Amino acid sequence: MASVVGAIVATLITVPYIVFFLVNKSMLKVTKKRRKAFKAGVDSTTLFLFFAIERMTVEIWGHSYYWILILVFLFGCLLFTYVIWKNDVELSIGKILRLNWRLHFLVLSIGYFSLMTYGIISRILDI
Repeated sequence: MASVVGAIVATLITVPYIVFFLVNKSMLKVTKKRRKAFKAGVDSTTLFLFFAIERMTVEIWGHSYYWILILVFLFGCLLFTYVIWKNDVELSIGKILRLNWRLHFLVLSIGYFSLMTYGIISRILDI
């Protein structure tokens, strides 16, 4: 049983967009709201993208650069805090984290596809 769960989690980390499609379709069936379903899919996929990029860097270069992902996340929080503080009256931690989390979906998606392309090309050229 543990090996089945491990295989499922490994698949979801390897291909995080499966999580996006599963959550998006199930939320769309439950709520009938496309925007809410899309946001739920993005929010759940971001966590899997963090793990996927960390695993890809270990496979490609042999080292974990997870600390860079954490620094980029913290820098995004600082950036959103400054922007909201300058433009808004109310400074909400939840709003900052939500905006940063969704921005990181975009950043991590670009990183995921870039690392995937780099990894495939480097494996082909090594042969």
